[in-house]
Amino acid sequence: MTTTIAPPAHRPMRAALPPRNRAERLLLPATFITSLGNGIQLVAAAVLVFTTGQSALAVGWLYILVSVPPALLSLWFGTIADRFDRRTLCLIADLVSAVAAAFLPVWILTGGDPGPVAYGTAFALSLLSAMFMPASNALIKERVHPARTARFSAHYEMAMQLGLLLSAAVGGILIHYVGTTPLFMFNGVTFLASAVALWAMRKAPARTVTADHADASAGTTGAPLVRLGLLYALGQTTIMVSNTTLIVLVYDAFDRGAGVYGIVDALAGLGFCVAAALYPRVSARFGEFRTAVAGGIGCALMSFVLPLHLTVLLIAVPPAAFLVGMSRVGMRSILLRAVPEHRAGRLFGAVNAAGLGLSAAMTVLVALVADATHIRYGFYLLGAFGVLATAATAFALRGKVSEAPGE
Repeated sequence: MTTTIAPPAHRPMRAALPPRNRAERLLLPATFITSLGNGIQLVAAAVLVFTTGQSALAVGWLYILVSVPPALLSLWFGTIADRFDRRTLCLIADLVSAVAAAFLPVWILTGGDPGPVAYGTAFALSLLSAMFMPASNALIKERVHPARTARFSAHYEMAMQLGLLLSAAVGGILIHYVGTTPLFMFNGVTFLASAVALWAMRKAPARTVTADHADASAGTTGAPLVRLGLLYALGQTTIMVSNTTLIVLVYDAFDRGAGVYGIVDALAGLGFCVAAALYPRVSARFGEFRTAVAGGIGCALMSFVLPLHLTVLLIAVPPAAFLVGMSRVGMRSILLRAVPEHRAGRLFGAVNAAGLGLSAAMTVLVALVADATHIRYGFYLLGAFGVLATAATAFALRGKVSEAPGE
């Protein structure tokens, strides 16, 4: 049934549509800028905490702190995103984030102790991000034509993760040359720029009954959303915990500074961009589900290679990011195909909460192991968890997910 109906319907719909609508053109830069701003704030705060605390656990607690609001509130915010205007919610989140981000540099310039305020600012931004993420994810279902969803989801994932990954590169370079205070000020500007893009997006078009029916019927019938969401959350866990371990690896094990850390994350961003660009071809050849699972397991296996040497790290980071990018883009496309539009906010809110909860738990375990032994063993623990959890979840989904090829 899939092979008979999908190809003929797919091509005419895509040919009849304009290349991109207004929402597509503006949602991608808004997502990228917001992710960049959140990432820059977190990188600068993490460097500050590590240079003063000198322990992996000190950095780990920062990541745990910023994981608490999204882990506890993402599902609730996702429900709100399904009831209210999603563009307005994203706009509010960006404007309030700009105010919160600007408070920290003002506090530092007036002579205040930056430590506690850095934690508080990171906490506030993570709270606002918990509202932005499910609402922005649901905007894809709301604003993007179903025929373009798979390709656009790859671009959206690239924009979001590239913002987070490049934030370390931008943050590391700016910290090295100008310090943290101008960096925190720059962060506030990024949120204002994102708000401008969202404001220019205008109101959502009126929904039609035909579109609602198409959204409801286009999903995978009887799709095991919980297990699919878990696979997506595992990729998020790999990315977030790696942020902690890479800081300690570069600063402690390899005795390098913010500049090298920025280069590492720039290479990771490059790998992720290549993954998003090549995903349609790779998934068309091997199928979305196989591509996503292979990428998740492959990236987890790379954790056993990354801590061997600085040269190995620089060589291995791009393929590791490529693999996790394939996994994230594939799982996002599968989830978007499976969930109806009116439930998209709740689904991605729940997935975000699960991913952050797993990230917090793994961050503590990895940091404790790293502080008691060596950071390489933290990487080994993260890799073993990723391989086993991804393989077990994928095995439980055998025969329950149809292999729809990419565009």
